[in-house]
Amino acid sequence: MSTIIYNSRIIWISIILFLMTCPVNGQVQKTIQLTEADFHLWSTLKAEAISDHGNWVSYSLGYESGLDTLFVKNTKTEKTFAFAKGYSGKFIAEDWFGCLTAENLFQLIDLKTGKIQHTSNVQDFTFSNNGYYVILYCNETEGKTKIIIKDLSGNVIENIDNVNSYSMNPNYNMLGYCSSESDKNTVGLLTLGKEITKTTVVQNKERQFENIIWQAQGKSIAFVGRLVTAKSFTADTVLFYKIEDKQLFQYNTTVEKNWREGQILDANYTSSLGISDDGTRVFFMIKKRHDQNAVKNDLDVQVWNAADKELFPFRHSYGTVQDNPRLVCWEPQNRHFSEIADDRHSVVILGTNQEFALVYNPDSNKPTFKQEADRDYYLLDLKKNIKTPFLTQQSSTSGKLYFSPSGKFIVYFKECNWWIYSIETGIHTNMTLKTNISFYDNSNDEPDEPNPYGYAGFTANDEFVLLYDEFDLWQFKTTGESAKKITLGRENDQVLRLVDTDKGNINHIASKGKMIDIYSDLIFKVQTINNNKSGYFILDKNKKLRSIIYKPKLISSLYKANAINSFIYVQEDFNEPPTLFIKNGNTQPKIIYKSNPQHNDYGWGKSQLITYKNTNGIHLKGVLFYPFDYNPQQKYPMLVSIYQKQTKALHSYVNPTLMNGSAFNVTYFTSLGYFVLLPDIVYQMGNPGYSATDCVVAAANSAIATASIDKTKMGLIGHSYGGYEAFFIITQTNIFAAAVAGSGVSDLTSSYLSVNWGHKNMNSWRYEYQQFRMRKTLFEDYKAYQKNSPIHFASNVNTPLLSYTGAEDSQVNPYQTMEFYLALRRLQKEHIMLLYPKESHVIRGQENQIDLTQKMSEWFGYYMKGNKKPQWFEPE
Repeated sequence: MSTIIYNSRIIWISIILFLMTCPVNGQVQKTIQLTEADFHLWSTLKAEAISDHGNWVSYSLGYESGLDTLFVKNTKTEKTFAFAKGYSGKFIAEDWFGCLTAENLFQLIDLKTGKIQHTSNVQDFTFSNNGYYVILYCNETEGKTKIIIKDLSGNVIENIDNVNSYSMNPNYNMLGYCSSESDKNTVGLLTLGKEITKTTVVQNKERQFENIIWQAQGKSIAFVGRLVTAKSFTADTVLFYKIEDKQLFQYNTTVEKNWREGQILDANYTSSLGISDDGTRVFFMIKKRHDQNAVKNDLDVQVWNAADKELFPFRHSYGTVQDNPRLVCWEPQNRHFSEIADDRHSVVILGTNQEFALVYNPDSNKPTFKQEADRDYYLLDLKKNIKTPFLTQQSSTSGKLYFSPSGKFIVYFKECNWWIYSIETGIHTNMTLKTNISFYDNSNDEPDEPNPYGYAGFTANDEFVLLYDEFDLWQFKTTGESAKKITLGRENDQVLRLVDTDKGNINHIASKGKMIDIYSDLIFKVQTINNNKSGYFILDKNKKLRSIIYKPKLISSLYKANAINSFIYVQEDFNEPPTLFIKNGNTQPKIIYKSNPQHNDYGWGKSQLITYKNTNGIHLKGVLFYPFDYNPQQKYPMLVSIYQKQTKALHSYVNPTLMNGSAFNVTYFTSLGYFVLLPDIVYQMGNPGYSATDCVVAAANSAIATASIDKTKMGLIGHSYGGYEAFFIITQTNIFAAAVAGSGVSDLTSSYLSVNWGHKNMNSWRYEYQQFRMRKTLFEDYKAYQKNSPIHFASNVNTPLLSYTGAEDSQVNPYQTMEFYLALRRLQKEHIMLLYPKESHVIRGQENQIDLTQKMSEWFGYYMKGNKKPQWFEPE
């Protein structure tokens, strides 16, 4: 019997839930139709954590009403504690659990006794690594923090008031803080052993300190200082403290002779201050002082020069390269200061041992018509201050360049292959060329260089680099001598990816790449190439693969207990609500919590993979979702929701809701008696509109041949790129009885020659390199741009169209939707446009989301089901 404890109140619920959810033997369940009035019952299950030995798990249920709850449940006795609006839960071993709840209330529960301690006004908390102490960060006035340290019995061991900056060391056994009081400003350290010891690093009445950060091994700290009379974030001094030696060093920019005039310190954030691994250097950012006397354009005339590196809106918002922060290095013990970045190369990527860096000039390949300019990298030896050319025209896309953890190598993706560069020998080696395997996405049909399948990391001592092909993980000897496939996914049509994808700390200047131990157990996420089955496997140290869980479901959110092979995960299907399971070793999985038990009271559809071919003979797949009351003897309407490839949705459970942003809620429409089809689309370069039409028509025909669908009652819906596709498709075919298109492009020419106000650059990159797949410029193939523009064929439209857009859309200009509206208005076609004020590309306002979903439903209901004509259809 399950026990749920809401603080001190115990509710016995198992028998009640059993009677509610289990039909009497022999009783015939009726198919009840889901209605909007029922939607509030649905919650979203999230796995949160598992204790070290797997005796306790935490999970949360989120509701649209905001009445969320965090649960902690014993995996053996099923005893459960519930925290209304709880979040940020953490276990201490098997005995304690802490979390925050509404109105900044911290609760610490003794899991053995159920006794709960409360502390109010807490904004964050953590535990010391020895489990002795709870560190509470409490709100104070003027944005300051009060730090309270308690033992697990609730006794206050230490208080620190008026804290403006704090940070735990990497081992969580020492706390650094900066505090400011009327008579003194302090930087201190608290050592959290069996007893707490306090060290004062510095105290000063005239100067305030902030932004405390730690060296990677916790041997030193750095922070910044300013006059108490100065404004916030205007530090002028960097300070460095060696903990073992108790030595304090400072670099005061107002008095140092090697500080260049016109520069100011810009080290007010953790991302702009760092300490080298060897503890001898401090890195921080500086920037150009703003010239208050700069000549201003009194007329506010904007000057747009066709040769500008960036468009005027970009420069107006972000300045030029010369205005960007730059990295410098200070060596406290020998009082040496050097600027790593300079006017020629203003951006620095530090190597992981901080002995080498890659530097580049962001403007070197501008103006560019890609989304971001390629980079010309130089390798900088920080000790010798020597730069050598490294790479030219290298893609700036993330995930294509990494330093090794020891700093001996640089691995990068170029020309559809992975390369490795040895800093010692200066040799570039193509690692993947001789494998005869593609390590890039060969299904990519966009014009730009395809992205790699992925980089996993390095092994100890930089012996191997680990890379993914489409299916498997490979290890490559960094000396270039050998390559070996570690997994066997290709042979089984399985895609395997390491669960732990953490590459180390990327938020600080001195980052450290994470090493992967290939001689210990590795956990992989596994999914079939057709998305039919998924789960998790362990690859043990003997390179044998064994299943944790693997089923024709969607399996996600795996967490492992620290001390044993105990796992929790979430399992779901389109017609199966998410369920939290635990699996201990080789035992059978056990249900911890099954969400949304009311699901079984309602009729629900099912999902099915369908196959089809486009006119080029390419085999494709789509997902067909059945209506809640499907009877093969009846004919049903079908909605086709389009984007690019969507078969990953095969096993996803979708909560019914009216608040869908700009998305399409499958469950909502299957509950209204529609089939829903999500087809995969592939594209021919330079022909996106016709490619979409070809694939969508083929998918619709396949669905009609699969199930009892009324081919005269099909609807089409798409948003963003799918909105463009919907615009175009209804100019080419009359098979759809109604269509809805959101935030789509209607005229490729005017869109190509427009400013993307989100990125503040020219939209041409979307066409030449990205999603619109034109490859050629407008001026190289003007006819193709016209041929694939919906506006060019507006007179062909016979499908009633509902379009919508946000009035402040910065990704797709709302004028694109307006243009199509005006064309159909002039042609006297059946069309209504919805323009949502104060909304951008995705509809955010709850009332607007509800309005949009309901209007979609009414649009399709009228044209496809013969429902009563809504009043808002009537012209004014």
